[in-house]
Order: sequence, then C-alpha cells, then structure tokens
Amino acid sequence: MSRPNDQLPMSEGPNRIDYQETPDITEIHAAVQREKPEPSANVTPMPIWLTGICAFATAWAAAYLGIFNGGFSGTVYNEYDSSPAVLFPLPAKQGAAVATTQAAEDPIAQGKAVFSSVCAACHQASGMGLPGQFPPLAGSDWVQGSEKRLVAILLKGLQGGISVNGKPFATAAVMPAWETQLSPKKIAAVASYIRQEWGNHGSQISEGQIKAAKEAFGSQTGAWTEADLLKIPADAALEGGAPAAAPSAPAASAKAPSTAPAAATAPAAAASSASPEQLALGKTAYMATCIACHQITGAGLPGVFPPLTASPYVNGNPERFAAMILKGNTGPFTIDGKPFGAAPMTPQEAVLDDEKVAAVMTYVRSNFGNHSDPVNADFVAGVRKKFADRKTSWTQPELDAWPEAGK
Repeated sequence: MSRPNDQLPMSEGPNRIDYQETPDITEIHAAVQREKPEPSANVTPMPIWLTGICAFATAWAAAYLGIFNGGFSGTVYNEYDSSPAVLFPLPAKQGAAVATTQAAEDPIAQGKAVFSSVCAACHQASGMGLPGQFPPLAGSDWVQGSEKRLVAILLKGLQGGISVNGKPFATAAVMPAWETQLSPKKIAAVASYIRQEWGNHGSQISEGQIKAAKEAFGSQTGAWTEADLLKIPADAALEGGAPAAAPSAPAASAKAPSTAPAAATAPAAAASSASPEQLALGKTAYMATCIACHQITGAGLPGVFPPLTASPYVNGNPERFAAMILKGNTGPFTIDGKPFGAAPMTPQEAVLDDEKVAAVMTYVRSNFGNHSDPVNADFVAGVRKKFADRKTSWTQPELDAWPEAGK
C-alpha cells in the first residue's frame, strides 16, 4: 500500500534519491562544479586577406593552364607550342634592339611574330592545327592555292566549317576577322609567312595587295562560308602590285650540303624540289612511325630523344640519314653538346619501303626549320642494297665518322 510523500523516511527525497550521506546541497554539487565544461569548437570566418590570396592563386592557375595547355593534345609535348609570351616574354638578349629592327624590316620574320601572337593558339606553332577543330596550314590547299581566297579569309574571317585537303573541320569553330585588328602590313606579313613555312611553297604577298583586297571585299559585311569562298576563282590573283617571288631552293654549301652520296653505289639523291604528293606521303609516314619519339614539332624529348630541327644528321649526308632510318641506331647521342638517353632508334627497313623512306626523309629535310634537298626512292634503294649485310644498328661514333657527301 502506497503512502503520501510526507510520510516518506527522512533519508529519501521525493524522487527516491538517497540524501542519507549528507543533507548539504552545496556539498552534493561540489563534485559537479569541480568538473571542467565540455570542450566546444569556435567558428571563426576566413580572413579577407587569405580569401584574396586563394582567389589570386586560382586565377593564376587558370591563366597558366589557358596559356600552356598545348591544345590539350596528347601529341604536343612542348608547352611552348602554346602562347607563353602572353605572360612570360622571353628575356631580351644583348643586341635585341638590332634584331628587332631587322625583324621589323623582314616581312617573314614579322609574319612569324604575328602568327605566334594571334594564330598559334588555334593552328599551333607547327601549323598542324587540332584534328577536327582547327584546320592545318601546313600543306593546306587554301594556303598554297588562290591568294585572293586566303586574303579574303584573313580579312573577313570564316564561319560554318571548312574542308582542307578533303578533311572536314568543325562547323562550330569561327575564325575571327582581322581587318580591323591588324594593319595591312601585318596581314601581308603573316600571309607571306604561312605560305612559305612548314613545307609550303607559296609566293609572298605585299601590303599594297592587302589594301586593294580590302577595297575589293568592302561590301562583305560578315564572315565567309566555304561556299562563298569557292565562288572566288581558284586562280584569282590579287591586285595592287606584283607579289614577291617565292624563295629559291637553298644552294649546296657547308650549311646545306649537296645530296651526292659518299658511295659510288648509291645514285643521286633527287632533283631540287619535292612534289606535293611525296611531301604528303612523307608526312603520313612521319605521323605513323616517328611522331611518338620526335614529336609533332620535330623537337624530340629533352634528354631522351634528339631533335630533328636543324639536325646535322638530317641536313648532312643523305646516305647517312637513310642508313639511320633503315638500320636504326643505338647507344647515347650528343647533339649540340646536349646528351640524349640510350633509347634506341628502331630499324625501319622491314616496315617502310624505299618510296616511304625517301618520302619521310624529304618531309623531315624540308620541315622543322630544315631546308635540304629531297630524296628519291632509287637513292634509298641503293643505300638499302649497300648495307644489306649489316645486322646491327649504328652507333654515334660510326655515324660521326661518315664522310660528308661528295667526299
């Protein structure tokens, strides 16, 4: 039977708490008061100065990626194929003022400078563009064809896509008009540069011709389409003065050696100029077998694969160059005082026939800043026969001991 609270024993409280040990409330809570409070985390906002630093770092990273992305192409190794001069101009060297003055007087040098600053981001420093997006300028039928069509594109721009050498490129990509951004002199310079670079063999274009073209196309208010450009005759010439003559093939000298082989068993290398068909075949063979090591720019990989740009092995005795391609080479190399690794060059004699070896030699010897004579299939056949019994690859000491052409 329950009983009211006032009848509970003195040792129990209303909640049946035992107060028998002490009736002092202060003493009961003393233990609780001695305990430290539970820790808690204070929420402090990020300082404004730290926020600013993070924002600056993010903007810097975005700008760096935008400049050095190389078109996000897996075939582009050299970051300077982008436009680093936007944020990282090359340091001036002694005599730079003289060089700048000379470059200003040389239309090709000026055209190269204009191309690097406004065109290379899309068409790449190699002139190869980006597959399916930005068309190539190297070997392009639009660049080497009608002068009037090329200048029309530079002045008014292009929209709606285009086919270059039979290959379509993106319809969404728009080439801007440059007539309001660049002076006629600069447009003439960059047009002349691209018509004579990367193996192209077009004539120069003068400032007067650009001025005349601006007047001729004055009624064109928007960018051209491919259909509009095709209405311009393929043989249409620019008015306003005769263009400068195309540069002649370099003469044989110590810097551009003769193509006569050292051995009497090898026939003459070639005539003085290569056909577009041979250059196209050579480019295809290069892209299939050489690009992985020597890169699309011919610059190779530092310390691993040597460059083909201005290489003495490329521009020297063509018999030696053909022998290297056929039999390969092994062991470390040193070029211009720079060492390269022991990665071997694979023999191509079982992979490429004489015509393809001659074509790739000709392509390399006329690109990447090289200006040496082409090579024909008969010449390669003679080299192949001469070294048919050799079973091993060449070493650099063997190649360096090779006699110069004609000796």
